[in-house]
Amino acid sequence: MSFILYRLNDLISATDEKELQSFLSSFKCSAEPAAEDFLNRVAIKHENNGISRTYLFVDRDDSGTDIIKGFSTIAFKCLTIDERHKIPETIFEQMNVDRGIAQAYLLGQLAKADGVEKGFGRKMINHSFDIFSKGNGMFGCRVVRLDCRDALIKYYESCGFTAAGKNQTGTLNHMIAII
Repeated sequence: MSFILYRLNDLISATDEKELQSFLSSFKCSAEPAAEDFLNRVAIKHENNGISRTYLFVDRDDSGTDIIKGFSTIAFKCLTIDERHKIPETIFEQMNVDRGIAQAYLLGQLAKADGVEKGFGRKMINHSFDIFSKGNGMFGCRVVRLDCRDALIKYYESCGFTAAGKNQTGTLNHMIAII
């Protein structure tokens, strides 16, 4: 499960635009086509506008070609907590909710490429938590949030997240973890 970690922002600075776009387009994730689309069409724009940071987990094949095994995108995004929340009291007390809003880090995208070994998603989550922990040490914020489909709730619970209710449209589940 080895990998080289690249920050997309560094690649933008160091790589020809067409070459970078070709590299990002090589990522294939049939399980999460929206994540594949994000990497191809949105990630660079979000980097350039300071909206999020994307980290590429890359392997090098025998011929020396870099292959994207997966990626994660992190950002800040507040979480609205209403009085009907489903958050256990022990976690809720650690969230520092002010007027129904909790400051939170967002694990906005998390996807591994087709054929990548089992367990690699957890490795990407652990890396993201390392970054969130550094942020917490520098400027606070203990809540990590992600939004997922119903089918992924059990997986994220096994990674330490807790369900916190549905989004406004009812299509995704808010999941939270405390650093």
